[in-house]
Parts: sequence; structure tokens; C-alpha cells
Amino acid sequence: MDINDIAAKASAKIDAARDVKVNAVKTAAASGVELAEAAQLLAAAEQKYAKDYQAALRADWTDSDLRSFGLDAPAKKTGGRPATGRPPAKKLP
Repeated sequence: MDINDIAAKASAKIDAARDVKVNAVKTAAASGVELAEAAQLLAAAEQKYAKDYQAALRADWTDSDLRSFGLDAPAKKTGGRPATGRPPAKKLP
């Protein structure tokens, strides 16, 4: 075996390892895109469900009625800024 054969084998091994790594990243990236798309679809479905649930309430159904049909109230979003860690201001005498 001469030096060129050794170099060619080493290069082939490095190329194969690189291809495996690149394919792993491609697969992970594709899964990440699928996950982001699914999250967007879920958010849209949750918004539609909340809107339709409110329409049912406006049509004189109660939360209890809807629960008896197997419909849970939509999750409420918490809004606003998170509370700070500061204590409340002291009152002056």
C-alpha cells in the first residue's frame, strides 16, 4: 500500500462520516420544520375552538351543558407582563 492509497482511504472515511453528520442535521431540521408547522396548526385550531365555544355560549348553552357533551372550556391565555420580584411600595404615615 502506498501513501496515496492510505490518503484515499482516510479521505473516504472522513467523507462518509461527514455525510452521516450532514444527513443527521437534515433530518433534525426537517423534524423541526414539521414541529413548527404543527404548532402553528394547533394554535389556529385552539383559536377557532375558543371562538366556536364562545359562540355556543352566546347561543344560550352553558359551560355545564357543553361539558356534558364532552366539550371542555378552551384554555385561557394568561396575559400581561409577569410580576416583578419587587416588594410592594411602603405606605407613608
